[in-house]
Amino acid sequence: MKALYFENTLWKVLALRVQQPFWRYAALGPVSPLRYVEVPEPALPNERWLKVRNLCCGLCGTDLHFMFMDIDPKCFPAALPGVQRKYLGHELVGEVIETGAAVDTVAVGDRVAMRVDWPSCFQFENEPPCPQCAAGYYMLCERVGEQELPNADTGGGFSPVMVMHRSQPYRIPEEMSTDAAVLLEAMACAVHTVLKAPPEAGQRVMVLGAGTIGLLTVAALRALAPEATVHCLARYPFQAALADKLGAAVIADGTDRYERAAEAAGARHVTGYFGNEILLGGFDRVYDTVGNDASLRNALRWCKGRGTVVLAGINFKPGKLDYSPVWCQEVNLVGINCHATEADGRSSFDIAADLLLRGSVCPADLITHRFPVARYKDAVRAFLSKGSSQAVKIVLEHG
Repeated sequence: MKALYFENTLWKVLALRVQQPFWRYAALGPVSPLRYVEVPEPALPNERWLKVRNLCCGLCGTDLHFMFMDIDPKCFPAALPGVQRKYLGHELVGEVIETGAAVDTVAVGDRVAMRVDWPSCFQFENEPPCPQCAAGYYMLCERVGEQELPNADTGGGFSPVMVMHRSQPYRIPEEMSTDAAVLLEAMACAVHTVLKAPPEAGQRVMVLGAGTIGLLTVAALRALAPEATVHCLARYPFQAALADKLGAAVIADGTDRYERAAEAAGARHVTGYFGNEILLGGFDRVYDTVGNDASLRNALRWCKGRGTVVLAGINFKPGKLDYSPVWCQEVNLVGINCHATEADGRSSFDIAADLLLRGSVCPADLITHRFPVARYKDAVRAFLSKGSSQAVKIVLEHG
């Protein structure tokens, strides 16, 4: 089978870094850690694993970080013990085609998404599991890297076939369409974002960013906190139109965004020397789904004193950050890593599935581009050129 993966080989990583200042798409070239080549179809490592034939998979910003090695080697995640070969694609929809004798979570013929992607105590079958995994926070596993998976070549969502441990799949409800199902993982991230700091009735909240996660966060807020007032900062007009359709009051990104944010929050817009802008009495909650230095800076400055900023956007290359609002305004800054078991004991996926089945979003509005996996380079170019492509969710399909 032909699979897409990232190879963690030092000389290839260094070669990519040398090329990148001169060629934006160096990661898609011949001398790159990114490979799309023939590999053996994986076999079940033991009786507790299952095999999945993938139907389609969403292209996520995290995939792009790996493809382009957009990672500072000194950031926290770079020090986590990893795998030599990372198969890409985690927003998948697949069909179970084989199960080991001890698999009791799904059956042949079931459609599944992948709930647990990162190696954790679940796949390693550690007993007892680490405290994080025991609490349902599998993305925060404290024993990652202590041992290797029984089969490192598992495949991923951009592989036609892959294997999963019985703890990894999420069984997709029969009544859910495939297009809705391909949004399940991203919606689970949005659910976890909102439930990390759910707003109270009457509070004003801001979602920074109107990409897939930002738009789904708007949808999750409208469903889970219907009495809150939701605003959204959108970069492009097509994103603004979607955020408006989902029920957010939209602020277009621009030079006067602080003034318009202050008006939306009922706050004071104050400008100090050298263009130093702040809000006093800002939003009760700010959900940063972009996660770069500029967005987090704005998030901390737009949040009211003793309010909460939830950092959902992923950035492997953090730069300089003014964290003074954290102490000056006693702003609570918390982060989320994908999804987990929520406070009520349900998985983020369970809640996400419920919202999708209730029609909180129309998949046709968000899925803007489809490509066969073999055209992954075209998909990447569309992802990186959203202003012209107007891409929101890009889906790669298996033939």
